[in-house]
Amino acid sequence: MYIERIALNGFKSFGEHVEILLSRKLTVIAGPNGSGKSNILDAVRWVLGEQSPTRLRISKQSDLLFQGSPSWPPAKEAWVSFVAKHDGKSRIFKRILDENGSTFIVDGKKIRLYEMEEEKRRLGLEGIDFAFISQGEVLEVINQRPNDRRENLELLFGIASYRKKREEALLKLVGVDEEARRLKTLIDELKLRRNDIHPQVLKATRKKELQDSLENITKRMKELEYAKILRDLEVHIAHKTEINRKCSAAEMWVLLWERALNFFEEKVKALEIKYKENKENLLNLSAEVRNLKKKLSSLSLERKSTKDLYLRLKKEIDVARRSMQKLESEKGKLEFVIEDLSSELNARKRQYSELGSMINERISKIKELAITKEKLLEKKAYYEAAALDLKRKIRFMGKSYGDLVAQRLNIQKELLKYEETLKEIDFHLHVEEKAFEDLSSERSKAFAQVQNLASELQSRRKEEIKLSSDIERIKDMLASGAYPRPVEFLLAAKRLGKLNVDFKAFVDVISCPKEYIVALQSFLGGRQFWILVHDEDSALKCIDHIKRANVGRATFLPLNRANPRRKALNILPDGTDVIGWLIELIDYDTKWEKGVMHLLGNLLLVSDYEGGAQISRMYKAFPVVTLEGEVFLPSGTISGGGAVEPSKNVLDLKNSLREKIDALKTLRGETKQLNLALTREEKKEISLKNKTQEKLDLINELKEKREKIMTLLESDSKKIAGFDVEISKLKKEIRECISCLSGHSLELQKAISGIAEMKELDLNDKLQDDLNVLAKEIEVMQERIKGRQDVLKKVQEDLSSIEGYISTRQKEAIKAENLIRDYGFKISEDASVYKNLWHEQRMLEEEIKALEKEIEKAEKLARKISSKRERAKDRYKRLEVESSLLEEKLKNLFEQKAKLEEEDGSEVKDVSCIDDEEIKSLKTKAKKVQYELAQFFDVDSGVLSEDASLAARISYLSEQHNDVCVAKKELESMIEDTDRQAGILFEGALSAINRRFNAIFVRLFGGGEARLAMSDEFDLWNSGVDISARPPGKRPQSLAQLSGGERSLTAIAYLFSTMEEALVPLAILDEVDASLDEANLRRFAELVEEYSQNIQIVAITHRRLTMEKADIMYGVTLEEPGLSKVISVKLSEWE
Repeated sequence: MYIERIALNGFKSFGEHVEILLSRKLTVIAGPNGSGKSNILDAVRWVLGEQSPTRLRISKQSDLLFQGSPSWPPAKEAWVSFVAKHDGKSRIFKRILDENGSTFIVDGKKIRLYEMEEEKRRLGLEGIDFAFISQGEVLEVINQRPNDRRENLELLFGIASYRKKREEALLKLVGVDEEARRLKTLIDELKLRRNDIHPQVLKATRKKELQDSLENITKRMKELEYAKILRDLEVHIAHKTEINRKCSAAEMWVLLWERALNFFEEKVKALEIKYKENKENLLNLSAEVRNLKKKLSSLSLERKSTKDLYLRLKKEIDVARRSMQKLESEKGKLEFVIEDLSSELNARKRQYSELGSMINERISKIKELAITKEKLLEKKAYYEAAALDLKRKIRFMGKSYGDLVAQRLNIQKELLKYEETLKEIDFHLHVEEKAFEDLSSERSKAFAQVQNLASELQSRRKEEIKLSSDIERIKDMLASGAYPRPVEFLLAAKRLGKLNVDFKAFVDVISCPKEYIVALQSFLGGRQFWILVHDEDSALKCIDHIKRANVGRATFLPLNRANPRRKALNILPDGTDVIGWLIELIDYDTKWEKGVMHLLGNLLLVSDYEGGAQISRMYKAFPVVTLEGEVFLPSGTISGGGAVEPSKNVLDLKNSLREKIDALKTLRGETKQLNLALTREEKKEISLKNKTQEKLDLINELKEKREKIMTLLESDSKKIAGFDVEISKLKKEIRECISCLSGHSLELQKAISGIAEMKELDLNDKLQDDLNVLAKEIEVMQERIKGRQDVLKKVQEDLSSIEGYISTRQKEAIKAENLIRDYGFKISEDASVYKNLWHEQRMLEEEIKALEKEIEKAEKLARKISSKRERAKDRYKRLEVESSLLEEKLKNLFEQKAKLEEEDGSEVKDVSCIDDEEIKSLKTKAKKVQYELAQFFDVDSGVLSEDASLAARISYLSEQHNDVCVAKKELESMIEDTDRQAGILFEGALSAINRRFNAIFVRLFGGGEARLAMSDEFDLWNSGVDISARPPGKRPQSLAQLSGGERSLTAIAYLFSTMEEALVPLAILDEVDASLDEANLRRFAELVEEYSQNIQIVAITHRRLTMEKADIMYGVTLEEPGLSKVISVKLSEWE
């Protein structure tokens, strides 16, 4: 068998007619994600009868219809068909979906779903579920529990039926065991009763002997006594009947008031328990609210104090930074002044040294003055001119030096400003990164909550889909076969508008609780399908419509001819068995009330057969029905037996439909709430995501600013380094010029001194004075340098102290800011909790008040009912005493009457022939016997019959007990046989599939081994099936211990082996090879090619190696949004 072609129209994304010819071997379907290629496989599943929305990837049935595209309108009808070749014959299978539901057509003939299963069996497709292998099935095998794998294999091996039979046998065995215990208990009770009455049996036997001896004596007297006994019996029986009726009524009222009192007492207890629980909850909640309020107040105070601390720290940091800037400026100035003073001090020291040398050489120079005077004059003129040039040059370089120093100071100030900005940016960057981490954590929690809600929503939607499917199934059952054919025909005609008559089937007019359905169904019988109409004309129209279609006969009840039966308001039979008038226990459409009252107006519902029999004897004016379906009609007839099958019970189906619709409404409400919660959480997650992105953008912006400032810092640092080089160079040149000038000045001074010495003899005193002045200047300059160095050291220490102070305060500020944010989050969370607790507290207080009122009301009713119960008890006791006395009298009279009736009277023919002496003698003898009999007046002769009845009952129950024990042994034997047969079958099938699984595994892996094994060999039915695999070069491992690729290949080998075991003629592969690497893919493609020689394979894939093995390949694309298009390639022709 193989599928020759598939046709689709209006199915999912295929809006236009598409026909796909399939190869007998391998057909490949390729296309981009979302193009609709998997919809082709969904079509195959659907046309083969798949009902599961999950497998069809839909949420509702209408999702199967084409939803429309820019150029194609939405489809109102969808159909899928395929042509199958089987034994040389072509068979056409088609499934249509329209507004009336889905329809199966095989070879032009409509069939039902269960008939479709039979058609699949004929084609060898009963195991088609194992032929669909997708990534989902591969993942399911990987994640499948051993017990679930065992269930799938049982379904594959056909052992599921054995399990079902075994479970049914176990249930029967439990019932049989319970029945055996019940019979044994009953037998023991009967034997105990027989032992209890044994002394009374002996007394009754003696009494009977005396009565027999008295019989001959009283024989003549009975004729006279008989008339009197009959008269007394008539009076006493009438009186006893009245007393019994009153006693039964009184007893029923006692029980009714007892039930009512128990009900209200239980209600009061339940309300008091609930009241106590609510009180305790209120106390706990009030304490929790107070504690939370204190906590909120404490958190607010802590946040305020922390905020004040943060502002104070920021202010202190700003003040410290301004002080630091001033100290940096002062430090630069001091360093420059110290450097100048040091240069000048060195120059003065050189002058001092030179003047000392001059003084030492003064004497020798005086001698040479005359010789050198001319030279000195020339030298003086030369050095004066050179000094003038050097001073001019020094002034110019000094001005340049001052400009460079000023520029350096400006850049240094700018550099300090950049460093301050960089520190602020680092601080804000740290704060924002911390906030970003917190927001990311919150977003993760929100995302997890969204995932949980989405998962729960998906679960609810699955339940909703299941309920919708159940509702559709029940509707299908109601629409097909639940009603008689004529009624179903009329309902369909009315629904389609072909019959314009207002009517309704009686079963559709009423609805009742589930526990009353059997009783109502049994009483109504075929009358539940009577058709209610308003008049005879409406009935005539319906009858004509039925006649034309020749679909049978139906019974009609015109409302204008209905005879509503009313319950007797002044008669409500008393007794524990009475449930009530059925009309008061059901719901019905008031529009058809006359019809309902016609059938059910005076129907009384009782609990069991005994109660029904008793009431039907007492009241013959209305019918009585029991919960188990026994019906007592006023005519005296009684009916009973088995109940209607639930699958064909319209009332049961409608009740089930109503329950499922209510459950669906409730579930949809819950789904709506979950949707709202999911929307809120998604909005929260999106908001947190946006805030997180904003923080990330701000962090990136701060980092960009930081990079720019770092670039500027590097640029300014380079500029300062350049200025330092130039300043150092100028300093060096200035020092050289100053040194040169000092040398020239010294030379000039020497020349002048030489000239002066030549003119004035006190020149030595002048040189000495100059030397002293230089010494004082050197000392003063050293003191100035030392003072400046001390000030510089102090400035450096202050700078270091301020830097430490700023660092400490910044850390404290960051810590305070984090605390402020944490306090904010805590206050927000606690405030929300406080609000919810406050509302909950208000609701509890209101509920407690309502409970107090309800308890008071229930107690008042209980007291009233208790009073009525006591009065009913007193009346019942009085009637019971009176009834006992009458019963004793009647008993004696009936015994006497029975004795008289037992006598045939053949010996006493004429009463007048007995003389007085005889009567006197008889009376005397009778008195003697009666005196002895009087000793046994309290002995009930009925114990003899009771003893005989007990003996017979014990014998009968013993036989039943033996039969039940035999049945129990037979069931146990059957379970053992089932276990043995299932074990042999499962082990044989598991061994067979194990061999094929290992062969495919070796083929895919190029070696190794794999096997299936039962997890518990000693527990046949509860043992799971584990997969163990050993890839080449590795030790044996479980499926969970393998790598991802190894798990996928092992799962594929397992699925292929199950598919082979299912003996299906075709296989459907949906992107099974998506996760395989090239080496494994090649082996997989070769395996698929090998399988295609024996079975037909349709594969969806993206992988080139798999495509190369295809005989025919189809490409699926989106011609436009929402509309799929199919392109075919026959690879043999293409090559």
